[in-house]
Amino acid sequence: MSNRLDSVFRSALRYATAYEEYKARGVVPTLNPHDQEWDGNEPWQVQHYFDVGEDALCVIVAALSSADRQSPRTILDFPSGSGRVTRQLRAFFPDAEIWVCDIDPEHLRFCAAQFGAKTTLSQHDLTNVRFEVDFDLIFCGSLLTHLPSRSATEALSLVSQSLSATGIGVVTLHGRHSSYIQRHEWKYIDDESFAIAEREASATGYGFVDYQGQMRQRFNHTGEYGVSLVKPSWVVARLENNPAIRVLGYRERQWDDHQDVVVFGRPGVDD
Repeated sequence: MSNRLDSVFRSALRYATAYEEYKARGVVPTLNPHDQEWDGNEPWQVQHYFDVGEDALCVIVAALSSADRQSPRTILDFPSGSGRVTRQLRAFFPDAEIWVCDIDPEHLRFCAAQFGAKTTLSQHDLTNVRFEVDFDLIFCGSLLTHLPSRSATEALSLVSQSLSATGIGVVTLHGRHSSYIQRHEWKYIDDESFAIAEREASATGYGFVDYQGQMRQRFNHTGEYGVSLVKPSWVVARLENNPAIRVLGYRERQWDDHQDVVVFGRPGVDD
């Protein structure tokens, strides 16, 4: 029996055991009443909040297991919000040092108090963000989905440079399926604005349109922040320019049957 085959199944068993312990341990149920990701007047939205967090954990564990990685000792949830995914990470990896990064200090305060997370305040200019440690795992969920291409490139660079020697990044995006959602299921934004992002994505691989009106007030962002559409080829092209990074996988509609997921990490492609 090959060492590689043995390692793969050891990894699967390790995470299966961790899952049983996670179920027994349970997830912190406390929600931040100021969090925009759920609506206290709509019970289905609260349930969806927890369901999406659990689905993120599925994505993360699948990425770790398929890449044959040990349980991460240092984890970053970026952006964290008020812990939709952080609470799942804390329950599944109780001994890990968990960091959260968000542009809203209220989210950071909540995550520190509820999940024992260490905090870093994000900035609109991501080139100015630095972390005190390198991370074995970075989950970057629903950030590139809202950024223009320049900022998305900066986010990919920040994740890449913040990984440990064997760390992996798990990043989500609005991919090809988003056009179907806009037309047949629900609206990201008004159809006229969405069409602008679609045309840009068709021409360059990346399309973006800024939020306006109530949506901008809801998210209270002073920088560019809206809806992006991204082709897989655009993401891979940015990652392949960095030989210190290895592309580990790309799956469409993997998070919440909605967002695409790209996984990459170290060691580099030639190491």
